[in-house]
Amino acid sequence: MTSVAVTGYASLDYVVQLNAPPRPNQTSLIVSRPSEAWPRLGGSPSYIVPALARAGVAAATMITWVGADEQGAQYLRFLDDAGLSTAGVSRALPGPTPVCILAYDPAGACYCFYEAAGGRGVSFDAGQLALIDSADWVCAAAQPTAASRDVLARVKPGQRLAWAVKADADAFPLDVRRDFAARADLIVHSRGERPFVEAALAEAGPGRPGRILVETRGSDGAQFTIGGRSVDVPTERIATADPTGAGDTFIGGLIAALIKDPNDPVAAIHAAGAAARVMLTARALPSSRE
Repeated sequence: MTSVAVTGYASLDYVVQLNAPPRPNQTSLIVSRPSEAWPRLGGSPSYIVPALARAGVAAATMITWVGADEQGAQYLRFLDDAGLSTAGVSRALPGPTPVCILAYDPAGACYCFYEAAGGRGVSFDAGQLALIDSADWVCAAAQPTAASRDVLARVKPGQRLAWAVKADADAFPLDVRRDFAARADLIVHSRGERPFVEAALAEAGPGRPGRILVETRGSDGAQFTIGGRSVDVPTERIATADPTGAGDTFIGGLIAALIKDPNDPVAAIHAAGAAARVMLTARALPSSRE
């Protein structure tokens, strides 16, 4: 059984839809806030791991940090309710459990406000390191810089490493980006994140043999590149006011498909798109379901 360890920040997410884009010294009205997202599980691992599980990868574990406060206990209850393992969740985070406010304007742009709290300087405890060391795949999402460096230092030649890019220079300073670009077997970034990774990818060159580079493009689908050859894969557009987690769900579906068949990246991209589509359909605007 293939095992996957997914590392990254945790948060309790609060999602709102606005009547207009935020502007300095002006009020934007909240027109709605979904009851199931006030709060809900947040952070990349909370989307990647369920997507892996739904695709049949049962041995997938999130490795993250919450505080010893009531919000941390709530985060663990959410995991229990979802049937997800809490084995990789540390409650030793200094200070409160992080929260994230995601505000969407009418055009779909997201304004993300993340409270890292005391988590920016933490790394893994012994139990978390054991989960990372025993995994067949390690997927690194946005997380404390020390944790990213620990992943890069510990990952073994036989382990597969996926980098879930986030344009966050605090989580991924340039030297860490360069190291991930050189070592990762799978790199997934959005079209908007391309400038964030371009220099690191250029310095890393082709990277590991067989490295797969994926650029997601929203309703325009995705492009994957292997050995200098790029292929565009279309997708179906789904209108939703709350696409939070779609990219991470895509990554979970992609890794699961590559575990099943590492030699068919086109099928893997389609499977990843289908995973994100299932999630988005549940949140789709009524007109898009007709």
